[in-house]
Amino acid sequence: MDQKPVIQYVGQFYVYGSEVQARKKKEHKPVLPKAPRTGVQHCVYVDPVAVCGIAVAVLMLVVLAVGAFQLRAAMQQYNAQSEQLSAIKRENARLEHLYRTSLDLEAVQAQAEKLGMVPAEELEHRELVVTVGQAPEEPTAWENFLWFVKGLLNGVDESRAEVFTDWEIGSVS
Repeated sequence: MDQKPVIQYVGQFYVYGSEVQARKKKEHKPVLPKAPRTGVQHCVYVDPVAVCGIAVAVLMLVVLAVGAFQLRAAMQQYNAQSEQLSAIKRENARLEHLYRTSLDLEAVQAQAEKLGMVPAEELEHRELVVTVGQAPEEPTAWENFLWFVKGLLNGVDESRAEVFTDWEIGSVS
């Protein structure tokens, strides 16, 4: 028979955990492996966020592969055009050298004299002197402002006022 647990009191209060409890005996049953069920469908839960993440990762892999192929094709095209450019530059340099070496200045001068051209030193020169009058100086914005203020305070300065005499009364243009 089990003994009664001893309960301790401090003062007149019960102290929790001061009693001793008897051990309970556990009976272990032998565990048998479960027999597979036939005809039963197993459901697996798949997180939709994980599926979206995998789909985005696959899409990014495809985009990366396509970009790599396009980059490779662009580099091949660049190399081909670079080789073509260098060939054109070599041909241009060869033609420029041929042009510079084949130019005979004496033959050009003989042909020009044959066509009636004369050297510039033999031409008659005339000089013309042209004098241009200086436009009257325009008043600055500050001077215009001061003139306006003086006109408000003292009246109009007639020397700077514009007078229109060509007006015809009754004519409308």
